[in-house]
Amino acid sequence: MAVIKPFAALRPAKEKAGQVSCQPFDSGSKEQAANEIKNNPNSYLHVVKPYLHFKGEKKSPDKHFPIGLEYLNKFKEEGVLIKDKTPSFYIYRMIVGSHAYTGIIAAASVEDYLNNKILKHENTLTEKQNEIASHIQFYNSLGNPVLLTYPDDQQIDLLIDQYIQKHVPEYNFISTDQKKHNLWVVSKQSDIELIEQRFSNIPYLYIADGHHRSAGSAAYGERMITQKGKGNGNESYHYFPVCLIPFSKLTIYEYHRLVKDKTRVNASNFLDKLKLSFDLVPSGSLPVQPLNKGEFGIYFQNKAYLLSLKPEIKSKLTGILELLDVSIVEEYILKNIFEISDSKSDHRLSFMDGGKGIGHLQESVDSGEFDLAITLFPTSIEEVKDVAENNLIMPPKSTWIEPKIRTGLLILAHDEGEIVGQ
Repeated sequence: MAVIKPFAALRPAKEKAGQVSCQPFDSGSKEQAANEIKNNPNSYLHVVKPYLHFKGEKKSPDKHFPIGLEYLNKFKEEGVLIKDKTPSFYIYRMIVGSHAYTGIIAAASVEDYLNNKILKHENTLTEKQNEIASHIQFYNSLGNPVLLTYPDDQQIDLLIDQYIQKHVPEYNFISTDQKKHNLWVVSKQSDIELIEQRFSNIPYLYIADGHHRSAGSAAYGERMITQKGKGNGNESYHYFPVCLIPFSKLTIYEYHRLVKDKTRVNASNFLDKLKLSFDLVPSGSLPVQPLNKGEFGIYFQNKAYLLSLKPEIKSKLTGILELLDVSIVEEYILKNIFEISDSKSDHRLSFMDGGKGIGHLQESVDSGEFDLAITLFPTSIEEVKDVAENNLIMPPKSTWIEPKIRTGLLILAHDEGEIVGQ
């Protein structure tokens, strides 16, 4: 069973939600973030990216965390951020064009994460995990919910629809990236109980986006247990903020690869090496967008090819991981041809999510920034589930999952003595 709790959020005053909340602190360009810090005195980026006040400086917790905390306290003192009095669930909707992403923002259990009731499909870096844990501990809060997904549930959907259809949203604004955001507060006890009860029947939740935030929250919780004891289990450090969106309402984009290795790409036998593992079809002068699982594209020197793994090789693949398209690219292109053994650390390799459009890939190669683009078909939610449920780990950057939840819209504050709603 999944433990999901309401919590009393620290959140922007109604008229300031669009000013305070910002793109997730691990998304967006540094230039955009620096510009927002310069021009928006109420942005939550002042809290999560205070180092951007100092041009060219790298993150330094000792120097920058106190500056961010000053902003956080200032926002609370001036009423820019206000603490809810009642533990609640929050229905959040992001509208992108004609597509709506809708979910419930709540507090999820650190114990569920540690006991694999909240399942992962990516590795985390210990350094980044500890950095997030230190952030939570210093600020006594986390304002960027982890995106979790779960099997569709009709009763949860009906409750969400009732709020959307019959209640005026607490927040209604358009962000600078032209996305519309709405928020409804669910504080009615019978509705809270229904949400808790429905999730208690769901055996597993799945991390869609935010593996490091989840790991960092768990590390913070373990630190607090060491310092304060386990308590009764309802203390806020046993929980972390999440946005729960069902399988059918997520979008999974493909994650393309970009390689900087002119010597190997320009080698006369480059295509011959590819032909050892793939069947190649010339596809003109524009990058290929694969339309089916098992299809791949390469683009270099104004030439594109559609690739498919040779049947005699494909027939030998076994197991969930080996059959993933991203694993095939890792093994038969990156490792075999470019000798890239660690995709997380090799500086020749970069990644671009499919949401940016295939034209950006072409520009990256034509400009000389990279020498080769490798295009993929998206990983499916079924593949994500299979990997997570079998305690396996996908190759780096296997999925780009939307939506990306805004930072500073709802903050889980770990105030002294506070407990998450029971």
